[in-house]
Amino acid sequence: MKNFISPIILLLAAIIWGAAFVAQKAAAALAPLTLIAVRSIFAVIFLIPAVAVYDRLTHSGRSLLRLRGGLRLDLSRRELIGGAVCGTFLFIASTLQQAGIAETDAGKASFITALYVVIVPLLSLALGKRSGLNVWCAATLAVVGFYLLCITDSFSLAPSDLIILLCAVVFAFQIISIDKSLARGTCPIRLSLVQFFTCAVLSSVSAPIFEGPIDFSLIGGYLPELLFLGIGSSGIAYTCQIIGQRGTPAPVATVILSLESVFGALSAALLLGERMSAREYIGCAVVFAAVLIAELGPASFRKSDGAPQSDGQSAKCDGKS
Repeated sequence: MKNFISPIILLLAAIIWGAAFVAQKAAAALAPLTLIAVRSIFAVIFLIPAVAVYDRLTHSGRSLLRLRGGLRLDLSRRELIGGAVCGTFLFIASTLQQAGIAETDAGKASFITALYVVIVPLLSLALGKRSGLNVWCAATLAVVGFYLLCITDSFSLAPSDLIILLCAVVFAFQIISIDKSLARGTCPIRLSLVQFFTCAVLSSVSAPIFEGPIDFSLIGGYLPELLFLGIGSSGIAYTCQIIGQRGTPAPVATVILSLESVFGALSAALLLGERMSAREYIGCAVVFAAVLIAELGPASFRKSDGAPQSDGQSAKCDGKS
């Protein structure tokens, strides 16, 4: 059962991201950078007390603010630098995704974004970490499932689609950077806090420059959706992603997290009344099968090259919603 704790945590992240699709669609009137800024700020506000609770529950002996030798933040070098790098990748990927979605079909955008499920094993291979045969089979099967789920018409690439493809690449780097930042002694919630603080700063500075003055009255009109996106999708789900990746090889974690597209489609059907065709249901089933293959594949295919090491390091890529 212990071996399934990390995958279950990753699955929880995918479920929340899928449900966040509904909130994102409801708050679509907000400018992209403004939306990213507000949800990131809410995530930071949520994660500050979450760090204190985590320290108390784990008896870590740490405190976010230290008074010894002067007031300072209790953040390790790995948490600070790793979180800043992850936050930068997250900001770039989210911005590219919003820019691309504005000019292309949502289904096609979802399919192209989900291609990080293949990009991550390729990046891991470039970094010297081989994936098992079951992971490559699962990644290929997932792409087929995403095509059935997301693409309803003929498929062709437009300039906006290339922007979303670049977004998928950046999302892959974001998840790989999380793996590189995880080690013994690294607090996953601190890492998540720094990630969203970085994303909040970058988006808050960029929004007035590229989108003009922020309309706070419009923000107030979408407060419930923004709170869910900030606390649920960002604060909780992305932190679950970091915690889950601690015990799951990068390519396997990627396949599990890619279920967000499936849960997004199901959430839209349940909450927005959107109808799903038989083809889309088949696509969902294929992606679920891919996850099972990635997580429950034969032990002989589960290469140790990408598995977590005994010191707590993990040998993963939606965002994400």
